[in-house]
Amino acid sequence: MSSEEEVAKNSVRRNSLIMASGTLASRLTGMIRTILLAAAVGTTGIAANAYQTGSSVPQIVYTLISGGLFNAILVPQIVRTLKSEDSKKHLDKLVTLSILLLLGITAIMMLGTNILTSIFLSSSWTGPQRALANAFTLWCTPQIFFYGLYTVLGQILAAKDKFTMYAWSSVAANVVSSAGFIVFLVLFGNASRQPLEFWTADKIALTAGTWTLGVAVQALLLFIPLIRSGYRFGFSWGFRGIGLRSMGSVAVWSLAITVMMQITSIITSRIASGAPLAAGDEFRVAGNGSYQNAMSIYILPYSLFAVSLVTATFPQISSFVAEHKLQKASEVVSRTMRSSSLIMFFFTSVMLAIPLELAAVFLPSVDGEQMMLLSPIIFTMTLGLPFTSLVLLAQRTFYAFEDGKSPFIIQAVQSAIMVAIQVGIWLLAPAQIQTSLLGLAVSVSYIVCIPLLLVMVYRRFRGDFAIGHLVVVHIKILLASVGAYVASEGTEYVLSALLRFNPSTSSGRTAWFVAVFICAVVALVGFAAYALVLVALGTREFTDGMRAVLARLSSLPILPALFSKISSVDSSTKSSRRRHAK
Repeated sequence: MSSEEEVAKNSVRRNSLIMASGTLASRLTGMIRTILLAAAVGTTGIAANAYQTGSSVPQIVYTLISGGLFNAILVPQIVRTLKSEDSKKHLDKLVTLSILLLLGITAIMMLGTNILTSIFLSSSWTGPQRALANAFTLWCTPQIFFYGLYTVLGQILAAKDKFTMYAWSSVAANVVSSAGFIVFLVLFGNASRQPLEFWTADKIALTAGTWTLGVAVQALLLFIPLIRSGYRFGFSWGFRGIGLRSMGSVAVWSLAITVMMQITSIITSRIASGAPLAAGDEFRVAGNGSYQNAMSIYILPYSLFAVSLVTATFPQISSFVAEHKLQKASEVVSRTMRSSSLIMFFFTSVMLAIPLELAAVFLPSVDGEQMMLLSPIIFTMTLGLPFTSLVLLAQRTFYAFEDGKSPFIIQAVQSAIMVAIQVGIWLLAPAQIQTSLLGLAVSVSYIVCIPLLLVMVYRRFRGDFAIGHLVVVHIKILLASVGAYVASEGTEYVLSALLRFNPSTSSGRTAWFVAVFICAVVALVGFAAYALVLVALGTREFTDGMRAVLARLSSLPILPALFSKISSVDSSTKSSRRRHAK
């Protein structure tokens, strides 16, 4: 390996670690926020479903915008811009254009809140129920602007190899929102079963308004590292010469992709929000609130590891493609696919065995009955977890080539499969289990499109992509994950029986400690089985990865000192034994 490649690889490792640590902190504070949210409004009932709809609608709209405007073209364009002679002027134009578009779109969405919310709600919701969802949506809609600003500034930082604040600023959003929920709980207590008249403007502001304030803080914090890096933004008008013409086709394809994705999200939201009303039980049938809370648990390993890894490697892939070094870009893509799958398949094998325990650990503020509703949703979603990272990386790879058509084809296949399953669920499945089956629709749609994805990546690199080696490694990983699941499931069965784990009958604190213990033991046993099979199959990616982890651990100051202490104790013990022997 050349010195240039070694530096690039170390840079990816460093940036991946920064992103992962920031994401971990964000997810930990995010789970605290989720616990407080569940304590305030619950996970079932009209208020919980209205809040989840209102807070998710702006994120869905932003995803729609970012897919066509930012993520598809921004990083490749910034990489090219930073290499140009007049990079400051071009960056100012890109940021100015983004801010203007975000302000305009946010204003339009706020004016059309009622129409926007009605798209995501089941037609069975009454006028007063819709009014509550509209109020939550209106307070959350300004997040569209701040999410967009965060993405633009964050991608500039990523291109400048400045990941720390980009990775960590989302912690501030969770802290601000959590403070709002704490004040709400102190003043009003649990409001999950309160009538609609309870939800006045001050209560909505404390729950939805503080979340928007947190997202604003998250975005504005990024100006600090940007200024320190030497970039001071100034509005620059006139958008010629920044590559908009070349970006147009990619943006159109990407917009089409996100439209398809949001269609499936709308169908999911309408089915999930209508299921409790169709079943005639708002509190004992899983709805949109249960679905979104299960999603927040399921998505943890994806956001912590897969997104961090892909975010850290994407600028490198874009740079190699821009320099026409396709073989190096291919190697980075293949290595990232194998690395992410090693991690994601392990989490899948363990999470499938402990969905109820995960609900108890991450949502201790809800009762056992609500945990039981979350468990099957977590299980069905987790089935497709490893394949989400492959789809994400393939999509970003195509964007590095300024190719929007290929990811569109993949998304079209995935969306068609998902919509077909969703319609079948809505027509055929009992309302009591519809929300759980929606998770299965997500998993199946990801799994089915993987063969097509691999073939298209292979063709994109003109055959210079080691697809055979990639498939062999994934077969080994799949076999190891089956072994890990069997070991994890057996361990969970024994422990839950011995410890009599039952969230419905145990006290909240007892159930939480038992659930944490079961999760920890199952994870350890699952990892041991996973590692054993991978080593037995000679999976170099795993052994090399573990060797790198151990080398990094051995470089920590405390470990050599500890080993030295153990060694000295061992030497003195041996000397003592020799003296006694004499």
